[in-house]
Amino acid sequence: MENQEIGFVGLGRMGLPMARNLLKAGYAVHAFDASAQARAAAKESGAVLADSVRALADRVETICLSLPTPAIVESVLLELRHGAKVRRVIDLSTIGIRAARRAHEIVSERGIEWIEAPVSGGITGAAAGTLTLMVSCATSVRHQVEPIFQPLGKVLYAGEAPGLAQAAKLANNMLSAAALVASSEALSMATKAGVDPAVALEIINASSGRNTATTHKIPNEVLTRRFQVGFANKLSHKDVTLCIEEAASMGIPMPVSVAIREMLAITTATCGEDADISDVARVMEQWAGITIRGHADSQ
Repeated sequence: MENQEIGFVGLGRMGLPMARNLLKAGYAVHAFDASAQARAAAKESGAVLADSVRALADRVETICLSLPTPAIVESVLLELRHGAKVRRVIDLSTIGIRAARRAHEIVSERGIEWIEAPVSGGITGAAAGTLTLMVSCATSVRHQVEPIFQPLGKVLYAGEAPGLAQAAKLANNMLSAAALVASSEALSMATKAGVDPAVALEIINASSGRNTATTHKIPNEVLTRRFQVGFANKLSHKDVTLCIEEAASMGIPMPVSVAIREMLAITTATCGEDADISDVARVMEQWAGITIRGHADSQ
């Protein structure tokens, strides 16, 4: 883009590393977050702080959002759209199909372009600039935003209409949660029966049960007892809930997703509000009376 200034609202565990990658790529990042601690971290990284969302929208043409809920995104947009300079909004949040369509209406009423770009890859991907960005926007806008996406990761276009990228993201996140819940359940059974968990994973990963939980999350975070995938369990619960609600609005029953959501709710109730998504395995361990740990680590 000709204009190397960009705004960023939402400097949490995903937003801050993305903002840092934009800074490294040479953008002048103007940032805002409701948290003083987050603002301080952004300033230390080289961002220029704004006093409010409206002040940010008075300074820059393009503003990225990385926010936790649809309600927060909407409240930010209702303030942002009155800015004197803002011309386009890139939403990196996961807010659902109907919320994205509503967000598009809010900004387009003021002539502001809406680009939705929910991301996959977690904190590790955000820091490394290897996220997958699922994008939907008008074709005429693509060339304007593609340079911004390059420091963040790989772009896959879902289409032009508002809500399409959100639909793809919710489908992905539901499957990701389902893989971890089901894999933790299956591995608890195998461990209880006497199979070494590391051996069970080796067998599964050479067979038809292989998935991202068995290849990465469980070996790296459960067997090692770190439990730090880097994605909050309560955010996974939010995403699966959004998926179920969107499906319900289209008349589609999702009984498996409902069971996954319940397991995530149980994990929060058991492990607390700050639980990592991998803590679902802790709950399974408690129920089975076992520990999912490799034989070598248990000596």
